[in-house]
Amino acid sequence: MRSKWSRIAAAVTVIMMLASFEWAMPITYAADKDASNIIINGSFEDPEQDGRMPGWQPDVDAAALTVSETVYADGERSLQVERQLPAAGSGAVSDAYAIEPFGNVVMTASVLSEEGKGGKADLRFYDADGKLVSVVSSLVGGPSDQWHRLRVAAAAPKHAAEVKVAFDFSGDLTGRYFVDSVTLQTHAASPYLTNLGPQSSSLTLMTAAFGKDRNGRDALFTVAQGDPAQFIVMDVASREVKATHPLVALDGSNVSAAWAIVTASDGKVYIGSTPNGTLFQYDPAQDTMRPIGKPVPTDTVIWTLVAGEDGKVYGGTGYSQTLFEYDPASDRTRILKSFKSSSKESHIRSLAYDPDRKVIYVGGSDAAKLYQYDPASGTSTALHPPEFNGMTSVYDLRYAGGKLFVRVDPGPVMFVYDPGTASWIVNNNTAYNARGFSPLAPDGKTVFYTYYETLPGGAQQWSLYSYDVNTGAYGSLGVDVKGAGVAFGYVQLDQAKYPGWTLVGLAGNSGRAFYYHLETGQIETPELPFPPQFVELFNIGKSIDGQILSSGFISGGGMGIYSPTRNETKHYPQIGQVEGFGSLNGKMYFGVYPRATIFEYDPAKPWNRTDPSEPNNPLRLAQLGSEQDRPVAMLGVEEENLLYIGSYPIAGKTGGALTVYNPATGTFDVKRDIINGHSINSLLYNNGKLFMGTGAMTGGEGKLAIYDTASGRVEQEQVPVPGKKAVTSLIWGPDGNIWGMALGALFIYDPERQEVVYSDDLFPAADYAHSNPRLTVGTDGNVYGTIFTGYVADHTYTSKLFKIDASSKALSILLESNAEKLAQDDFGNLYFKYGSELMKYSDPNLVVQLDKVQLEAESLRLRPGDEVHYSYKVFLEKGRTTKELSGASIEYLSSRPDKAEISPDGTIIAKHPGQAELSIRITLNGVTVESIKIQVKITGPF
Repeated sequence: MRSKWSRIAAAVTVIMMLASFEWAMPITYAADKDASNIIINGSFEDPEQDGRMPGWQPDVDAAALTVSETVYADGERSLQVERQLPAAGSGAVSDAYAIEPFGNVVMTASVLSEEGKGGKADLRFYDADGKLVSVVSSLVGGPSDQWHRLRVAAAAPKHAAEVKVAFDFSGDLTGRYFVDSVTLQTHAASPYLTNLGPQSSSLTLMTAAFGKDRNGRDALFTVAQGDPAQFIVMDVASREVKATHPLVALDGSNVSAAWAIVTASDGKVYIGSTPNGTLFQYDPAQDTMRPIGKPVPTDTVIWTLVAGEDGKVYGGTGYSQTLFEYDPASDRTRILKSFKSSSKESHIRSLAYDPDRKVIYVGGSDAAKLYQYDPASGTSTALHPPEFNGMTSVYDLRYAGGKLFVRVDPGPVMFVYDPGTASWIVNNNTAYNARGFSPLAPDGKTVFYTYYETLPGGAQQWSLYSYDVNTGAYGSLGVDVKGAGVAFGYVQLDQAKYPGWTLVGLAGNSGRAFYYHLETGQIETPELPFPPQFVELFNIGKSIDGQILSSGFISGGGMGIYSPTRNETKHYPQIGQVEGFGSLNGKMYFGVYPRATIFEYDPAKPWNRTDPSEPNNPLRLAQLGSEQDRPVAMLGVEEENLLYIGSYPIAGKTGGALTVYNPATGTFDVKRDIINGHSINSLLYNNGKLFMGTGAMTGGEGKLAIYDTASGRVEQEQVPVPGKKAVTSLIWGPDGNIWGMALGALFIYDPERQEVVYSDDLFPAADYAHSNPRLTVGTDGNVYGTIFTGYVADHTYTSKLFKIDASSKALSILLESNAEKLAQDDFGNLYFKYGSELMKYSDPNLVVQLDKVQLEAESLRLRPGDEVHYSYKVFLEKGRTTKELSGASIEYLSSRPDKAEISPDGTIIAKHPGQAELSIRITLNGVTVESIKIQVKITGPF
């Protein structure tokens, strides 16, 4: 019997916790078909046994599990989840249920919220040892007078063995809600999935801090970017790595990198991470690492940390631009203030603590702003001078010797502020390029930084610079430290070469250090023995030779190139974070972040980014300039011999660009803000028209714009899906129309009629990301895609691998999470990224085999000694072609080798008068095809 809603509940002791996501889409999910409910007592009707509710138990922090006998959706009882005080409440967690890695898990429930907010439901995944490896959460929603059906789904992580359903509250939020009719379905992993393993490796250190290790020796603390990132303790004197610790958040998710590391006044070390925004604490005395948690539940990155007094640490986050405090006395974090004053301001990029005034200096990003914040009163004062106008970031701060040292971007440029006189004593000093500034030297007067200076003879070097806080004099010391300073500290090595105070720092992000003796000027710049790490993948694409390219997150470090026919990956160094891939005339083009750098790569030649005696391949062509940062769309047009590039501007700026690159002249024509206030996210071409998908950066809606390549003008702009702020993916669909996504909404555009003929918001929760989702047409004629659907609850997130039926437009979810970016090889296999690993999806209905090979020669009538060129084209089933034969067996056949031979190097060699039949035979994946024989006739004397 369904009861009328009542806010009065009768209580029965126990505990519980659940994950929730409003489910109102008229969509059939593949994972829901032919599956049975396995959860025990999902209706909460079974009577308690020995004080325990069957199938459920109290959550870790809950004192009891409460059941309502007056509020229910079905039957006569429901679960009541309540928290009236931040430190007390009720919640529940289910029994554990066995799962397979990458198997889809789907939970549904009826929920009704009475008051408050922050109720959430979890799918908690554990490995075989009971360790939490992942949590996918969703919010229940605000108060309502009716029951809602909710759905939470995820694909199990690679190490998962069990899953639990849990219901609780986010953070310190309070309220009351009810849960009924819980179902749980688990599915076997797809037999079509193959984990190809990590693809990109690098050694990338964003910053470092200095302190003492457990033996009281001087130590450098840093984090190597990876999956997971590794915290490293190195002995400064011996240059030996003494300890490493993987960084894993409370929810089991891996940290990718750390922008912020600081040593507190009590000697403990704190790490601010991304992409889960977790604060970590390392205790050198015990050599132990622990995650404290997310200081700001909605934020994904801690950009900066600074030490205060009494062991306290302050941090700044993105994207809510929040300042927080961690107090070791209470072992709690608290939010102090959000400095966000407009929609485009999202980040606190730098902090400095002033012990003289007991205030914090806060540097904002997206718009360069500087504030003085008083923790005692909670008040803040703006300090940014007019020179900051138009700048994008106060990127680094350091309070030393009574002065505030400031790095401002772009530039970077150096400012110095005197709080005592409230005056700017250095403005726009361009002789500066470092990640911050050193602490005050032991002499009590010197602060160091670096700059890439030009010497009198024309040579350039990374020179160490000094600033005297007493006199204000600053300039070069003429000492080459081999890279931009990204961390600085002072140690007493007591070595023959370093008999006292030595300045130690990291030079650049690749593991090089510098040791500079403050008295003698002795300098060393060793490469430290930090271990390279496999890094989270950022982007994947298909090379023009049919191989799959994978680049890493942040610096990336290198490229993984996977051969589908050899089934192996080769790792290549030093390319960076590739935002976009394009091809033209047999060359690949990479658009690399930051500063929109364009590289040209010839797959037919060896990769070389490290040997200066040979030409670089990939070759750096140029940076786009015009305040562009991310070249997210790249499209080569063979008939015009032009490469079109769509880009996203640097943080804090609006207006992307369409750039036209002419390889014949080597020129880049950058058309900034061609769609006013919009980025250019996706490109298609047909018959002289360039179709551009754009993102609104100043409010408004994403557009589909048509650019005429002959006139160089935008002919038309229209909004394909009202209310969606970006169009992020365009492809030629199976019906010949343009299929696109505006955030999570699918639309189909007829270019002949110039109108949208179909639209459906498949993923309403999807938020803006300039290169998300990805679409491709499978060999079966249907459309496949991946989408990052956005953050939910405690900023866990979901992503999907899906299929859209070309005729009915019905949506099927193939993988409920752990699938981002997308590429398709010549044979129909699909690829997506999962952390640092590349996943391959090989549905037999999609994968095609060899069909035929076609051989052609320049001439069939030769003279002895002639050599002529030949070519061949390999066809696959369904009319597809491939050049990816690196794993195939290829035979070059001649009926009369004494008369003529066909060589693997692309030539036919005539030997003696007569005739010969030539062909090529290829074997791949158990299939053999041979070309039609061509007859060569050799006549005449030698």
